[in-house]
Amino acid sequence: MVACLVLLSAGALLAEAGSGITARPLSIATVNSLPMPLDAAAKQGLLANGSYSAFSKGQPKVDLCPDVASRTDIASILGASPSNIGIQTLVVAAMPAGLRARPDRTLQFYNLLHRFRTMEGIPYFSSTHHQLRILFTASHVVKSLENLTPLDDPRYAATKPAHELLLEQDDTTFGKNLYAVTVKGHRSGAVELSMINVERVWFGLVPVMKPRALRLTMVVKASADGEYLYFYGNVGINATKLFGMEEQVRISFYNRMIALYHWYALGAASQ
Repeated sequence: MVACLVLLSAGALLAEAGSGITARPLSIATVNSLPMPLDAAAKQGLLANGSYSAFSKGQPKVDLCPDVASRTDIASILGASPSNIGIQTLVVAAMPAGLRARPDRTLQFYNLLHRFRTMEGIPYFSSTHHQLRILFTASHVVKSLENLTPLDDPRYAATKPAHELLLEQDDTTFGKNLYAVTVKGHRSGAVELSMINVERVWFGLVPVMKPRALRLTMVVKASADGEYLYFYGNVGINATKLFGMEEQVRISFYNRMIALYHWYALGAASQ
C-alpha cells in the first residue's frame, strides 16, 4: 500500500529554501519532460507544488528517482535487507542563477553533498513536538570506527565514481550515531549520497533500528536543459519494536528528508 502526500508542515522549510531554489508549481511541459514515467498522482503533485512524496509499507519504491544509474543503486541498497517503512521525495526547483551556466556545475553539486558540518543546526519539523527543532547538533566525518577524531569536510577537484566515508551525527531525536557513507558521481551528471547506520539506533530507551536497518539516499541532478535542479530522497527502514510508533517514525523521517532538501537548497543557492 502506498500513501501519497504533499509537503504538509514541512512546506515552511521549502518556502525558506532561498531565492531561485524554492519548489513552485510546474508547467505540464516541465512535468512531461522529467526523465522517468510518473503516475497520475505524482504528476498532479508536481504540477501543484513542484514536489511530490510517497510513503510505502513493505519494500520501498524508487520510481520517482530521476536518474537510471541511481535507481539501480538504490534498488540494490534497499534489496540488501527487508524494509517495513519506505519514503521517497522528489523536488523539482529552478536552477540557482549562480549554477545555471557554470561548466563545473556537477562538481559543485558533488562538493555540496560533502558539506556535512553545515548540517549542524539545520531545522526540521518535529512530529513529536509539533514545531521546528534543530535536527543535528553535530555532524562531521571521522577517521575510522577505531578512531573517531573529527575531520574537516572533504573537497574535491573532480568527481569520483565512488568513495566511502564514515559520518558521525548527534541527532536530537535518535542520539549520536555513525553512518557508512558512499558518494558517487555518475556519468549522467547525477551525484548520489547514501547513508547506512553502523550501530543500533535508539528512540529514547527503545531500540528501533538494528545496524544497517536505515538506508537513506539523496540524488541531485540537473535537467537536460539546465533550467531545473532535481533533488530526490529515498529512505528505507527496517524498524523493530515500534509499539504503535510506526506513523511517528515514518513522518519523522519524511520531515528529515525535507530538511535535507532545505539544507542542500541553501547551499546550492549560495553558489
